[in-house]
Amino acid sequence: MPNEIRILVPVTAGSSLDARARVIAEAVGQRLQQRLIVDNRPGAGGTIATLAAAKAKPDGSTLLFTNNSHVISPHIYPGTGYDPVKDFAPVTRAYISGMVLVVHPDLNVATLMELIALLRKASPPPSYASSGNGSLPHLAMELFKQVAAVDMLHVPYRGDGQALTDVLAGRVPLMMSGYVVAIPHIKAGKLRALAITSRQRAAILPEVPTIVEAGYPAYTLDTWTGFFAPAGTPAAVIEKLNREIAAALATPAVQASLAATGAEAAASSPAEFAALVRQEWVNYGRLVRKLALKPE
Repeated sequence: MPNEIRILVPVTAGSSLDARARVIAEAVGQRLQQRLIVDNRPGAGGTIATLAAAKAKPDGSTLLFTNNSHVISPHIYPGTGYDPVKDFAPVTRAYISGMVLVVHPDLNVATLMELIALLRKASPPPSYASSGNGSLPHLAMELFKQVAAVDMLHVPYRGDGQALTDVLAGRVPLMMSGYVVAIPHIKAGKLRALAITSRQRAAILPEVPTIVEAGYPAYTLDTWTGFFAPAGTPAAVIEKLNREIAAALATPAVQASLAATGAEAAASSPAEFAALVRQEWVNYGRLVRKLALKPE
C-alpha cells in the first residue's frame, strides 16, 4: 500500500459528502496507520474529480469518493473523458442516505402541498438552487417537478454550501439539500423542511414526511455513496482497501457520526458494489433521457 492516499471528492468542503468523507477517512487512516487526504475538486456535475481519479496511477494511492452522481453526470455531460463503469474498480459502498426539500421561511409555505399550490400559480416560476448541474439534488428536484407537474428555474452552484448560502439569504427560495448541511438551519428556524426524498422517514428528521406520503407514490430517491479506485488497481489492493474501509464503517464512532447526519453505514463487497453501479448506470440513463436533462 502507498504511504499516502488521496481521496478525491467531487463537491465543495462543508457539503454533506465532504463532511462524511472526512469522518471515514480519519477512521480508515487510523486503521492503516497512514495519511488519507481529502481533496475537494467540485464542478461539472462531479466530472472534474472523477476524470482526475480515472487518470490516476492505479496503485491504491488515489480513490474517488462519490455518490449516485457518478452514474448520472456522464449521461448529461457529453465527452467527460471517462467511462464510469469501465474506468473504475469499485471498492465498497459506504453509506445510504436521503435529501430534504427546504424552503426559506419568506416563501410562506408550511407543507409540500402548499408549495405545489404556490408553484402552480406562480408566474414567472420561482427558482431553486442545487449543488451543481447533474448533481443528485438537481436530479431529485427535476424528478419532483415532473411527478408534481410544477415548474421551477434551476440555479446551479458549486456545492451544497454555496447553494445553501443563497437560500438562507432568501436570494433563491428553495433547494433539495443533504441533511448534514441543512439540519442546523432547520433547527434554528432559518429553513423550513417540507419533505424528504427517501421512501421511509429519516430518524434524524422524524417529523418531516416523505414525498411519497405527500401523495406522490412514484417518487423516491435514495442516495448511495462509495469508494472507487482507478481501473487496473491490483485486486489485492482493492481487497485490502475494502476490508479496512468496511471495518472503519463498522466502528461505533463512525456509525454514530453517520447516524447523526442522517446516513446509515452500508459497506459491500467490491462485486456487490460493481453490480449496483452497473444497474444504476442503466437506470439513471433512462431517467435522464426521460427528464431530458442537458448541460446548463
